[in-house]
Amino acid sequence: MKKDLRVGVDIGGTFTDIVVQNKRDGSTLLHKVLSTPDNPSIGMLRGLDELGIAEDIDFLVHGTTAGLNALLSRTGQRVALITTAGFEDVPILGRGGNKEIWSLTPERPKPLVAEHDIMSVDERVRFDGSVERPLQDDDVRRVADWLLAEGITSVAASFLHSHRNPVNEITLRERLTALVPGASVVLSHEVAPEQGEFERTSTTLATGYVARTVDRYLAALSVELDKRRCSAPLQVMRSSGGICSATLVARQPIQTILSGPAGGVVAAETLSRSLGRPNLIAIDMGGTSSDVSLVIDSRMTLATEGEIADQVMRMPVVELHTIGAGGGSIARAEAGGLRVGPKSAGSDPGPACYGQGGTEPTVTDAQVVLGRIDPGWFLGGRMKLSLDAAQMAVGRLGKALDIEPETAAEGIVAVANGMMANAIRTLTMRRGIDARDFALVAFGGAGPLHGAALADELGIREVIVPFATGVLSAWGMLHADIRHDVSAPLSGLADAPEALRTFREIRQQLEAHGSILLDTERVPDEDKTFEFSADMRYVGQEHAISVAVADEEDALGLFHDAYRRRYGHSMPESPVEFVNVRLAAVGRVSSAPAESSGLGSDVPEESARKVRIDGVTHDARVVHRSALGVATVDGPAIIQEDGSTTLVPPSWQATRGEFDTMILRKVGR
Repeated sequence: MKKDLRVGVDIGGTFTDIVVQNKRDGSTLLHKVLSTPDNPSIGMLRGLDELGIAEDIDFLVHGTTAGLNALLSRTGQRVALITTAGFEDVPILGRGGNKEIWSLTPERPKPLVAEHDIMSVDERVRFDGSVERPLQDDDVRRVADWLLAEGITSVAASFLHSHRNPVNEITLRERLTALVPGASVVLSHEVAPEQGEFERTSTTLATGYVARTVDRYLAALSVELDKRRCSAPLQVMRSSGGICSATLVARQPIQTILSGPAGGVVAAETLSRSLGRPNLIAIDMGGTSSDVSLVIDSRMTLATEGEIADQVMRMPVVELHTIGAGGGSIARAEAGGLRVGPKSAGSDPGPACYGQGGTEPTVTDAQVVLGRIDPGWFLGGRMKLSLDAAQMAVGRLGKALDIEPETAAEGIVAVANGMMANAIRTLTMRRGIDARDFALVAFGGAGPLHGAALADELGIREVIVPFATGVLSAWGMLHADIRHDVSAPLSGLADAPEALRTFREIRQQLEAHGSILLDTERVPDEDKTFEFSADMRYVGQEHAISVAVADEEDALGLFHDAYRRRYGHSMPESPVEFVNVRLAAVGRVSSAPAESSGLGSDVPEESARKVRIDGVTHDARVVHRSALGVATVDGPAIIQEDGSTTLVPPSWQATRGEFDTMILRKVGR
């Protein structure tokens, strides 16, 4: 039997999305099933079983939430930290900043390691990499005895200046694994070989904390796929916007933390290049949360550090701003006002309208009450919603606020829109960007219902609703390349000949390392590319910015330009220093174009229904997206598809664009 299917799976908090591309005829099939939070793989496997395609899969990529769930729920492996004597308090003290600037008693983020699980050893590597005190056997035996007595098998080792010389960390692992059967020792110089004791330690702890959870999850999933005769190697989406084999994920499981949202960012980048729109703001609104990201000059934006579940992680991540406002976000009355999120109804019990026992009003319930979601056509008619249950839930909230149910429903949507608009402002202002110069890409199951309202609030002229909008993150995973990120520290002035010579040496070393990783993934030489960047800063500054560098001789000028774009000014007369050199080793993966889609449902005829928008009830056209031809659809209108619904308000128009996109524009703007 010929295996000709490429499958992408994104597991969200409410729904699990599956996209199937047929390489033989170019067709694309979309599928959604309810997620199973207690064991996320069950929902994925159920979806594959419903489609009956496991044996025909040639390429399978998966966005896993196993590591993220372990962090959020604090259910990861008990981990011990072994560090240099005198630095035991690094994870406890953290950073000096305070997020709660108005609080007299702010709560500091709680580290993943208990204070009594921190052990120190008398070793020391100096700032230049020279060994002042080697690791002693007595110290290692003392640590091993303690680990055995406590029953701890997950160990994070973070020694001072190990990114300069890792010899003591390597010695610790060699000796501990011999003394403690089954011990897994994560070394900081392998996870985050960069300066910054806290950041390196925090990242190493997070890796040790989730490693066993991710390993067990992927191993169990592989067993279930084997039972279904799925022989395709399992690929996993990474937080950097690339993919890698499940086997290699075990080396750095922490890089799967944002694997689901990263697929949506890759999709936005793919759209940017396909549509010739270099600057996009992407809003992915799912059932539990909303993620905002940017595409600038047709490239997704990456950060060298992320803060997830209050844990700082030094690794390449897609730049996202996430808020707890999704379709399942629960609305409530609080202090006389209306609040939405971050608590979500999830998939179990789900919004009240799901009829699964949920009683609290959500954003989805509000959209049903306002007539924007058809209760009989949810998921293309595969799932029926209860209008009565939605009205009862929203009605109770309205009564608590002494307002009509319809007014309460509009208030819920308005608050959610305000939260998303503020998230977009936060991300754009951070980079000195005017949102009005960008187009808005609205996707996710709930995103297109809110796209036009967000554009109105932000002054954006165009909203793009992409193909496969309800499952776009899964679609994006099928367009992601294999990617491995490696880095090395570099100190010295950016115009110093010695530093430039060291840059070239590090560049060669990183390229050789990256090439080996791509060889492990069986990437042909002709499909390999290597993208270098340097973290740089003005001397005396703490924080660096990452600059793409093709030639190290140009690094200084590129830094001044990047600094000016980011902050509105630069200081060409001030000395600049290198901090790190980074390499993204990329293996190009071919992806099939999308020609057709569907959940297998019948397309309904055009109709009309009452829809409430901005306090006015309208007779809105209801059109299925597949029937959207060359004609323009004027608002008010509802455009339905099997995985999502788009609201076209009055004074807006919808037209069909290239690559099966739908373009919304304000009339007269």
